Amino acid sequence: MNGALSDSAKLRDYNPRAFLASLIWNTRGERQCFQFSPRDRQAINWDIAKDPNAQISVISGAWSVTLFKSNQNFSDIRREAARLQQIESKHLEILRSSWTKARVRIWTMAEFIEAPMEPLQTIIDEIGPQQNMRGLAEVPKMADLTGFGQFLQNLKNQGMHPYLMGNFPVAHEMHESPANARKPYLVR
Repeated sequence: MNGALSDSAKLRDYNPRAFLASLIWNTRGERQCFQFSPRDRQAINWDIAKDPNAQISVISGAWSVTLFKSNQNFSDIRREAARLQQIESKHLEILRSSWTKARVRIWTMAEFIEAPMEPLQTIIDEIGPQQNMRGLAEVPKMADLTGFGQFLQNLKNQGMHPYLMGNFPVAHEMHESPANARKPYLVR
């Protein structure tokens, strides 16, 4: 790889601060984007949060989709969900700290699923080339979340409070339109 950076996760995780510094140094003038999850080592939380050049976009609770899709024992899922939620909650505290200098945007997963175009367009405008002034034509294909509200309710019933995901309805699915949807009207 350029700059003699290894693509080994083991080496990256040995000293994440040095790896991030090397990555930024070796790609001066280019934008670097990466995904950071509660499953990753959290050693660089403060480094990124205190960087005034960093732009951080968070969809809180998104890690729960992987657990929802897994076929693990539900008690194991609940234990892992509680662990990941605790890690993400600490990360969000850092991002909301008065010491944070990065530009931070946080959406709950429910907010993102309800209206994904605006957050996606905002993120793409920031990371994409400036000459591309066209907007997103359509939302990328999203994971099927049929039954996700019930999954969150089951976590609640098992003693966990999944608050980072936002409010998902249990009774109807996310992509159904409500039966009594209000019609838009013009106010003069």
